[in-house]
Amino acid sequence: MDAVKKHILELEALPALLENTIKEIPAGDLHYSYRPGGWNIKRIVHHIADSHANFHTRLRLTLTEELPTVKPYDENKWALLPDANAIDFESSLQILKGVHKRAVLLLNTLNEKDFQREYYHPENKKNFNLFWLLSLYAWHGKHHVAQITIALEHKF
Repeated sequence: MDAVKKHILELEALPALLENTIKEIPAGDLHYSYRPGGWNIKRIVHHIADSHANFHTRLRLTLTEELPTVKPYDENKWALLPDANAIDFESSLQILKGVHKRAVLLLNTLNEKDFQREYYHPENKKNFNLFWLLSLYAWHGKHHVAQITIALEHKF
């Protein structure tokens, strides 16, 4: 359960890490990407909120249903929607803060057996357990914050 605690702490820290990373970026730099053709900083920030809201839904479904099937979504199409290119990050930061506060509260109540509960992902055609989901999203947020840092360094 040490890995579980580590991942929960990473989830808990993500909203502040993201907010500190983006708080002083000039508006003119928000169009930069981490690689040529990659998402710009605006899309990355809004994607984190979208994705982690889906994480929270998957977590709750898995705890309340027997082997639920989760709904996949096309993150690239979501990233093209007008709100995913907005300069104002406040709503996405609020989503992330709220989702993580609730998820951390819930995750801290779970036992080892709970983390073995599974959901089915139809796009991948396989089952995933909650420990895997937690591990994925602990990594996911840090991964995208690193992309923002790279975008600011390389200015693609």
